[in-house]
Amino acid sequence: MPLSNRVCFLVNLRDALCCRQCGKQPQGPENYHRGFEYHHRIPRSLGGSDEAENIVLLCHECHQAGHKATESHSERLSVLDLNPPASFLCWHCQTRLESLSVEMNCGWYRCQACQTQVHLYQHFYSALE
Repeated sequence: MPLSNRVCFLVNLRDALCCRQCGKQPQGPENYHRGFEYHHRIPRSLGGSDEAENIVLLCHECHQAGHKATESHSERLSVLDLNPPASFLCWHCQTRLESLSVEMNCGWYRCQACQTQVHLYQHFYSALE
């Protein structure tokens, strides 16, 4: 069963669209999701949930290495703060938005105040362009 758009959005927001293991960043807004994968810290097969607190964003290389690794990979990921933010500021108008009530679709959200549609990439990487 695929992850819900809401969970993907919360993980993307929390992890700043970059690999939580090595820090790799996306190569432009159109490629923000290419080469990145969602990793269950506790696998579904062992009772792990599809909640954001159990999922981290990893680049393909770290994800593959993690599945081949021993406990050290899981131990490193277990010390991360994996609570999604309860709110965040709209990139366009700086209105505080509640993470669980914003209209969104994976990497995009629509601000309730200014009605602007914004991609999370702008939050984290717009200064680099």
